[in-house]
Amino acid sequence: MFVRRLSFLSLLSFTSISQALEVRVSPELTLSQAVQKVREARQGGDNSVATILLPEGIAELTQPIVLEAKDSNLSIVGTKSTLVGAPKVTGWQLHEGKIMKADVSKLLPKGFTPRQLICDGERQILARYPNFDAKDPLYGGWAFVDDFPATGAPEGHLWKRTMYVKAQDLRKWAHPEDVEIDIFAQYGWWNFLEPVASLDAQTRLLTLKKDCGYDLHPHNRYHFQNALEELDAPGEWFYDKRAGLLYFWPEKPVDACEVRIPTLESFFKVKAGTKKVTIRGFALTGCHGTAITFDGAEDCLVERCVLTRVGDFHGSGISVSTGKNVRISHNEVSYTGSNGIGLSGGDRKTLTGTDHVAEDNHVHHMGVFNKNACGISLYGVGNIARHNHIHDGPRMGVQMSGNNLIVEYNHLHHLCLETQDGGAIYTGGRDWISSRGSKWQYNLIHDVVGCGQESDGLKHPWFTFGLYPDDNSGGLDIIGNIVYRVAHTPIHLHNSRDCVVENNIFALGGKFQFDLHGWTKEQRFYTSHIDQMIKGYESVAGQPAWKGMRGMELHPKDAIREDGTFMTGDVVRRNIMFSSEPGVKYGDLRNVSPKWNTIDENLAWANGHPITTGINKVGPDKAGAPLLSETFDAAEPGKTPKGWGFNHRPGKVNLVTTDGFLRCDCLVLKDPKNPKSVFHGPDLPVTPGAAYRVKLRIRSTEASAPVNVAIAAYAAGQGYWQSNSTSLTVTNEWQEYEATGRIPLTTEAAWKPWLKHFWLRIDCHQPSGHLDIDDVRITEAEPLNEWTSWQAEGWDKNSLVADPMFVDWQKDDFRLKPESPAFKLGFKAIPVEKIGVRE
Repeated sequence: MFVRRLSFLSLLSFTSISQALEVRVSPELTLSQAVQKVREARQGGDNSVATILLPEGIAELTQPIVLEAKDSNLSIVGTKSTLVGAPKVTGWQLHEGKIMKADVSKLLPKGFTPRQLICDGERQILARYPNFDAKDPLYGGWAFVDDFPATGAPEGHLWKRTMYVKAQDLRKWAHPEDVEIDIFAQYGWWNFLEPVASLDAQTRLLTLKKDCGYDLHPHNRYHFQNALEELDAPGEWFYDKRAGLLYFWPEKPVDACEVRIPTLESFFKVKAGTKKVTIRGFALTGCHGTAITFDGAEDCLVERCVLTRVGDFHGSGISVSTGKNVRISHNEVSYTGSNGIGLSGGDRKTLTGTDHVAEDNHVHHMGVFNKNACGISLYGVGNIARHNHIHDGPRMGVQMSGNNLIVEYNHLHHLCLETQDGGAIYTGGRDWISSRGSKWQYNLIHDVVGCGQESDGLKHPWFTFGLYPDDNSGGLDIIGNIVYRVAHTPIHLHNSRDCVVENNIFALGGKFQFDLHGWTKEQRFYTSHIDQMIKGYESVAGQPAWKGMRGMELHPKDAIREDGTFMTGDVVRRNIMFSSEPGVKYGDLRNVSPKWNTIDENLAWANGHPITTGINKVGPDKAGAPLLSETFDAAEPGKTPKGWGFNHRPGKVNLVTTDGFLRCDCLVLKDPKNPKSVFHGPDLPVTPGAAYRVKLRIRSTEASAPVNVAIAAYAAGQGYWQSNSTSLTVTNEWQEYEATGRIPLTTEAAWKPWLKHFWLRIDCHQPSGHLDIDDVRITEAEPLNEWTSWQAEGWDKNSLVADPMFVDWQKDDFRLKPESPAFKLGFKAIPVEKIGVRE
């Protein structure tokens, strides 16, 4: 609860200019005037130690406290002191119903449009449709982009500018030009706040004023906001910029409320050249920018502060850039508009670090407006996040890019609550040199949730990870982490290179316990990033500081191996991989070779169930006739053979017999329902647990065409199942290819009672031309044990399948008992007692 505004009076006491200055604040002089008093006392260039003390109470700031080099050696210390950057709104009048209004034009800086309203210390809701759902605040209260009116997107559809609104979601506004859409566009990685240009009531076509950052897809979730017509629920507000009027529906009589508008940009701005400034013991609330910023400062400290409800879409808690040795310690940062804490700076060519540290902070409920926000961000060189507690965020806990960055002893949980394809700790490496030299060690990570968007609504938990070295990130040491209860996979190495993943516990992943997904020279990830990687490598390759960096002896232009894979130098060793449910796979490998990467000396356990890997190597064919043998010689030319058809049909492509073989036209579109040409063969009877070998001849009109082959099944209204697919690179010459797959056993989690028939599935990824197939043969073969198949591929040859003997994993206690077989593999006890915020 806010109390009366205090102005500050300082009593200046010191014996001489060379001794410490102490400014005690008590009611007649503002804080900024107190800073000026210190400056006046230091005239002549004296930077002797000074302290400004603030008493208990609440004060409003109307301008940031800006500290410069001349303000060095200064401590600003609060004693249960609260600074508020939001003036109080008075003069309320009844508008209509329970909606009140007040003229706030004199409270706002010139040209300023408020983006937040605070009532009794809580942010209120900008008038919106659909209304905010307090019972389901994350996943309720959304509208969803409609399907296209006809099959597929209309000709010339502007994917980033236009979308279709469902009939029940059509709205009418007096000023549509003021309305915004808050939308999780395309894949739902994060949200975009975009201004609306128009909404056609006849066609239901919504047009934005400018392109959105990602395409607007059917089924993307969104809400409209910032229209007086949508102010129809308690807690909602709207500001009429034309009349200077604030409209608000309070949840109790407005005279019993304290209503404030955040107008302050920042509380403290510490500029370049400033040294040894301490900010301690404050509660800060109500600003539209970042609450505390350091830009080029050195040897500074923020500690024991509480920052809450600060920042709009681009406003964070604390930001540190360039400079050196700024420490953010023992603070609570919550309900920020964007990030919690950000550290950046350093010289990547010389690997000169800034040594900024965020430690022992409690960061939670960040990203109130910006769903791409993280708890702590690290960029540059030599920055550290350690012993923090980070939770309840829309996306990453820690997001980083740079070199020699350290993330250690943090407790991170309940993250990626509103987005998908993220992680508790995330980095990328499209420039080849990120995040080499960095360490993720001794972090406790759990309950990473994820939220996806499909035609029947939101899905959670959904596709997301615990540790996520993405996009060719390299050279990380990932040591001693405990990661469990993650929607998809506790660690996802997306073409990461030269990483050491050792002595971790990866447990209770929804799909796998770990994965390595590599690129190939044909994939768009490689083709679109190779120039950037070469540029990044060559920018530092000759620098002395980089000579000892792991993996830097290989130039990216030489990084494609003879088998076409790109992922190199990763070592996954002496880890514990644990699943409690049958059928959840041990690991997942794509485009990665044991010749260039190591997975070994690990301990695998599936709670007594068979270890599943998705690798179903098969023995010889069983005796008897093949299930399918088709040459298409007798098929009618120009027609689709019996039993064959499309799974996905983009546009008007065809699947017909010609010249004694089957031809499929290939096309790639942005239509999410039919993105590429995918076709299938006739139904074949299912035998639970049976393994199958597929042989077929294929050619393409293209010199190199990516194709996937799998066996799959579908039952309308019941579900879809597919074996692991085999990736092929097809040329314009006829060649025979082979793929294998296995039907689940009835005792396995992947088994579905509706699995009665399966069929051959072929995915064509090329955007034009066509694919020809012939001599298709499917035979039943002897199945092999999946762990044995995994080892036969060259992985985990010295690993164990055994109970790791956790103290009590069902109560989230993943410490090991002394007799654990993991210790025989060289596993070392993880110091759980040291993780998290220190007293």
